[in-house]
Amino acid sequence: MDIQLPPEFPQSAVDQFDLLREQGLLFYFPTDGEVVQHNGFNFEFKTSPSIARKPILAADAPERRGKGGPFVDPDPAFVVARPGPDHVVELSMHAMIRPHYVLHTRLFAPQTDDLDAGDWAATWAVMAAIRDRGHQPPMMIYNCGYEGGASQGHKHVQVFTEPDPGFTLFPVEALALAEKASGNKTTTASRENAPIVQHPTVPFQHFVQRLTGPITPDYILAVYQRLLAEVRRAHKEHVERKLVQATNGTNGTNGTNRANGTNGNKTHKKSASGTPGHSTPALDDLPESATANNVIMTPEWMCMIPRRRGGKDGTGAGSLGMLGMLWLKNAKERAHWEELGMTEHYVWMGLPRYDLK
Repeated sequence: MDIQLPPEFPQSAVDQFDLLREQGLLFYFPTDGEVVQHNGFNFEFKTSPSIARKPILAADAPERRGKGGPFVDPDPAFVVARPGPDHVVELSMHAMIRPHYVLHTRLFAPQTDDLDAGDWAATWAVMAAIRDRGHQPPMMIYNCGYEGGASQGHKHVQVFTEPDPGFTLFPVEALALAEKASGNKTTTASRENAPIVQHPTVPFQHFVQRLTGPITPDYILAVYQRLLAEVRRAHKEHVERKLVQATNGTNGTNGTNRANGTNGNKTHKKSASGTPGHSTPALDDLPESATANNVIMTPEWMCMIPRRRGGKDGTGAGSLGMLGMLWLKNAKERAHWEELGMTEHYVWMGLPRYDLK
């Protein structure tokens, strides 16, 4: 399915973004980021009133089952494109990037669904228009499920120009390291079976594949389905490991609960620097998802991250957050990341790397 957007897109959308912001209907507050490193992982924290204003539906909200919500009858002032008969592109009212697009299904579909061929065709139409008309490289994200960081229950992806946090994103590093180790880059001939890699030091499971050659919706769908199979395998293995541990009455090797990022006690006092004084998430604080995930794609690569939990006491992450780019409500949430152990909180929200010592 080949979808073409009007030639005035995306410039017309940028102009509409600026107009809505000037009218006080769209919230965008550019802010400098704070870049820090913890256990070798790069973080960029940005605090913005846009995030403080953003509504997040409860896990059991009726809107997550199709009973209302902002995408059922979208405000025409925010609609900037209709890529095909089944999708709508709106401007995000609570933006962190200019412009920030929300691409949703015209009719309700749950945010727990996989992305299908139509979703990818519409997504790539938006991304290709941004790329081909002289704008910065595009990026898309999909927060699948409440535990994947989805604020709304109506199926939607987000598209924007690729952020620059001031450091190399770990999927890019993972591919570069793997290609250096192999001595060559993936060729077009082998692109369907390109290596799926993980970064050697990132403590939670993730799956990255380079995109090569001509990008088409069918190709993207094939890569997505391949990575999705890895996500499902990882979720299944984690559930099975927990069942074995429960049967054996253990929390992991030598009393360490690798599946939770904590020891076997209900609370674990440890700060982001490894010193006593703060509490990391406790064992089984929240129910775990066995299906939630994050999808991140640029024209160069796709990354998928299996997710167990969306966050703790309002401090969580979606797809961008799991890459280290965190958009926060206030200084209290920033401090909470420290209390939760920074990278330890990532492991608690995602799946641990059992291959790392």
